[in-house]
Amino acid sequence: MNKILSLSLICGAALTLGSCAGEEDDLFDQSAAERLNAISDTYSKRLMASENGWAMQLYPQNTSAYPQGAGYLLLMRFNSDHSVKVGMNNAASSNNYAEDTSVWDIITDQGPVLSFSTYNKCLHAFTNPEDLAFTEDVETGTGMGGDYEYIIVDAPEDASYMMLKGKKRSTYNLLTPLQENVDFEQYLADVKAFQSKMFAATSPTFDVIHIGDSAYKMEDASEGIPNIYPYDGNAIIDEHYVPFLITKRGDDYYLRFRNEIEAGEVSVQDFRYNTATDRFESTEHDNCYITGDSPIRFFAENMTENSGKWKIDTDNMSESFSAIYNDAADDFKSRKLTLRYTQINAVGADSMNVIMQYSGKTTTNVKFAYRQTFSDNGATFTYLEPVGSAGNVLAAVPKAETLVNTLSQQFTVSATETSFNLSTLKLTSVADASIWFYIIKQ
Repeated sequence: MNKILSLSLICGAALTLGSCAGEEDDLFDQSAAERLNAISDTYSKRLMASENGWAMQLYPQNTSAYPQGAGYLLLMRFNSDHSVKVGMNNAASSNNYAEDTSVWDIITDQGPVLSFSTYNKCLHAFTNPEDLAFTEDVETGTGMGGDYEYIIVDAPEDASYMMLKGKKRSTYNLLTPLQENVDFEQYLADVKAFQSKMFAATSPTFDVIHIGDSAYKMEDASEGIPNIYPYDGNAIIDEHYVPFLITKRGDDYYLRFRNEIEAGEVSVQDFRYNTATDRFESTEHDNCYITGDSPIRFFAENMTENSGKWKIDTDNMSESFSAIYNDAADDFKSRKLTLRYTQINAVGADSMNVIMQYSGKTTTNVKFAYRQTFSDNGATFTYLEPVGSAGNVLAAVPKAETLVNTLSQQFTVSATETSFNLSTLKLTSVADASIWFYIIKQ
């Protein structure tokens, strides 16, 4: 594996004020006031050119520490009366939708500068010096330490994007236009739900970034600042924390890292999620993409090294397996007992128990011992014997034995919705594909 050679900012020498200034007419035969008015008018029109507004990928600081180094998605609509509506839904708004309207201006200070010149509770949440209510740390009067004035680095006439640079912190913040009829609150809710599903804190696995022939693990992405290091590397020795944000265009979701990731001569930053392939695919290079972890690899590791516990999901099982499970539940019920759940618990590297919990006058757990083996083709569970009083249960509830025996076979292991979130897995019988069920990580 190649190592990550550098994590560089998106904007190098190519994105300079000169790239914008070269587009303007020669204004130096005008007075200073006229030149200022012309510059203000030009960039004001470009901000207002996206009639539906912009998605701003805001990074308060260039640090990799949460929360100042994390990215925050803000939606903005710039109006002709120089009012701006800003909406957000993140930790700075207590993870609820917040919206405010304030005033904006284009001023000049060694180039055009976008200034949010009156207080906006959304934008200025990142500039207020107060300690942050949602962190345990004391920020000693610095808060997020972000900007409220931004140098306009690049602003194409077609309003396809706009690149801003924080005047104080020098962070690069990309604006991309919103599509027609976008409701700010719904857009942010959709993005938040997608990110929570794909990078859930409850799914303790890693993702894989493929850059040509190189591969990197991407761990701890739930707060948007994952550790990225060579696949065969060390998470501490080789650590590189790279923030990212998710945005939405139509039905497509995009992931963009704050910094470019380079491997050899290839650098990547922007990815689009492809539902059909269940991966984020680079918008710049065909052979660069991000995948989730392998379901069988994750399940095998969880069951052999981490004392995994997985509950059978009675709301998600095939008709064939449901009939077997419900027959067992009905058999318990005929004896005035309730089958509460069935769970698969790892015991050691090659052994596991199936736990059935039932209740009557008391609640009881009974165990059935299995041998477990894993391969690239899936997981094999081999029933061995009842543990303790479990044999008495099988004698009294014979349909429970059918369930115990049905779990004694080889299963393929697959993701349920996406391999980026393996907190729920699907087990499918190799011998009979009509037998399948979901298991939920406990």
